[in-house]
Amino acid sequence: MDLGLNGRTALVVGPDDDIAAACRSVLSAEGAQIATSLDDGAIDIVVAHATARHGSEVMAIESAAEWHAAWDEVVAALDVFGRALPGMRQRGWGRFVWVGTAGSRALDAESPGQLDEVGAVTSLAMRAAQKVIASEGGPEGVVANSVLRGGAATADDVASAVAYFCSQWCGYITGASVDVTGGVGSGMF
Repeated sequence: MDLGLNGRTALVVGPDDDIAAACRSVLSAEGAQIATSLDDGAIDIVVAHATARHGSEVMAIESAAEWHAAWDEVVAALDVFGRALPGMRQRGWGRFVWVGTAGSRALDAESPGQLDEVGAVTSLAMRAAQKVIASEGGPEGVVANSVLRGGAATADDVASAVAYFCSQWCGYITGASVDVTGGVGSGMF
């Protein structure tokens, strides 16, 4: 299926890890140009994610620095979203995708030992932000969605869902979250 990404420019922000590499690879394979910064021209797609903090427990955090590190990644993603948004609105086309943890929907959606409670909190915040972006940008062709990873999902599994949310076929889907978990978890919302 042609996802309609030829001629589009994508920026992937967050840690340079397997998720980022897989997203860049699938978007490039679909014809998108991969930018390295907002200075690389008109950005049509922004994919953002944060560091996975496996084994993190919210009530066990002893240092404000741990929270600041997690929130700094969220603030950085929101900053990029905010700076890319005016151009997307002007062109009448844009895609924002947050890759977060399925733990933000159900804490049992991650493999044993992989629970990321801090990621659950920050992913909930980003899912709320996507709702705001969706309502403000949707009428102008800018959509915002989330891909929530969990279970034994691979980076390629996540990147495939990201690619769909970046596609021309996703122009009327906004404010949505999809679990990429292989059915793990008891999420009800």
